[in-house]
Amino acid sequence: MTDAPTSISLDAHLAIAGPAAESFARLWRTLWRQDHLPAELLELCRLTMARLHGDAGEQAAANIELGGHAPSPGRRDAVLSGTAPDDPAFSPADKAVLLFAEYYWMDPQSITEEAADAVKAHFGEAGLVMLIEALGCIDGRIRAARCLRDLTAAAPVKETAHVG
Repeated sequence: MTDAPTSISLDAHLAIAGPAAESFARLWRTLWRQDHLPAELLELCRLTMARLHGDAGEQAAANIELGGHAPSPGRRDAVLSGTAPDDPAFSPADKAVLLFAEYYWMDPQSITEEAADAVKAHFGEAGLVMLIEALGCIDGRIRAARCLRDLTAAAPVKETAHVG
């Protein structure tokens, strides 16, 4: 188990919860294997949310669920620096999804019809629904990992008796 939980390593930290934690882990694994949105694009959404949270640990975490579908270092760096909207390495479909992710992070109620329609234009209604579900899971895992890190950092240090 890693010392500092991230959305990627959260399952190991939650395993003590038993069946509920395993169900959460299955949902996480399923996100990266569905057919509505490319796993690489969902990873770019995860990195967008990590950037917006200002979470360096989350930004550095390697997503083992991606297999051979990890974003290129250039695309990853553009998302982490916030320059993806102006980067020609990103298609209109990529930009639509990443903009939607930013709206979602700020406030899901702030998502405009135009932003939703742009995602639907590239991925259909099913893709939009999948994106909403995936963003909820990604954001929830990042927030849970941050809470666990904060709790770990705030935990009192146990003193050990010294025999001497």
